[in-house]
Amino acid sequence: MKVISLGLGIQSTAMYLMSSLNHIERADYAIFADPGAELPDTYNLWDYLVDWAKYNDGIPLIKKRKSLYNDIILGKNSINRLASIPAFTESQGMVRRQCTAEYKIDTVVQEVRRLHGLKKYQRMKPTTMYLGISMDEIQRMKTSSLYNITYEYPLIDRRITRGECIKFLEERSFHNIKKSSCTFCPYHSNRQWKEIKQNYPEEWEKVIKVDEAIRDKSKKGLKNKLYLHRSLKPIKDAYLQEDQE
Repeated sequence: MKVISLGLGIQSTAMYLMSSLNHIERADYAIFADPGAELPDTYNLWDYLVDWAKYNDGIPLIKKRKSLYNDIILGKNSINRLASIPAFTESQGMVRRQCTAEYKIDTVVQEVRRLHGLKKYQRMKPTTMYLGISMDEIQRMKTSSLYNITYEYPLIDRRITRGECIKFLEERSFHNIKKSSCTFCPYHSNRQWKEIKQNYPEEWEKVIKVDEAIRDKSKKGLKNKLYLHRSLKPIKDAYLQEDQE
């Protein structure tokens, strides 16, 4: 089985279209692991992609949602602890990131198991997973540590750059695709925080709630308070000057 791990950013969306149109080897499925915290633009892109697939023999699209936002607000995740995003602490730098593994990778793997028809303790069947990393990000390549899952990088194999992905998308009426990430990701630059604050008021309110939740519930695992912003100030009070990344 060949599966696209679909992040709905520029590269993975371009890879999905390329595979659907047989510019690269066609995958069997494309899976979007939805953490319940993307910008509206990303969910609009999903709807547009579903519509495109309907009329262009697109690879079957699957969306699996596991809400990181809800788990943070509730102060737990699948193993009943505070969902770990790479927040800033007062003395320990950043908390180790576990959200990608649990809310992205594991979600895709569980769906692959379902597609294979596997029961709980059955071993994974051989699976190739396409990852949308372009030549600009070749340093992100890695070998899969997942049993019977092999990573492939079709864009790198064909030396395709991010700019070429954008051109490919625009030629097919996919314009202004934004970087896919959780609205409350601590890796955001000040420019990104400011854009959310100014242009997405509902999402900004959720950012504030997450920032407050990780601080209120940090006593469950850490003595130091947690913050979304590197200034170690509540995000609603942080100074978001654009040249101060």
